[in-house]
Amino acid sequence: MNAELQRHVHEAIARLDHVLERGADASHAEIQAATLSILAFRDRALKMHREGTASKTYLDKANVLLSLAYGGEFPLSGLHHNRFEQTRDGLRQMLDGA
Repeated sequence: MNAELQRHVHEAIARLDHVLERGADASHAEIQAATLSILAFRDRALKMHREGTASKTYLDKANVLLSLAYGGEFPLSGLHHNRFEQTRDGLRQMLDGA
């Protein structure tokens, strides 16, 4: 994983950690910022895939994590912390595998 993608992943993890620490007190703006940081990571992974520098498997993982985050941000009721935890843990696994 190149330095730019690592920066995106670290930022997303930090934002997810912040939301998880705040729990029910997390504002929509904080939750949205976390999701948008994952979107930025996925968009960069998509660009790299199109350039031939990231595999389809790598892009698929980024898409799954983005879907998890959106599922945590827009549940039918409440906030799904477990989806943000799964997203954060998936991002950490991607860093460990880089």
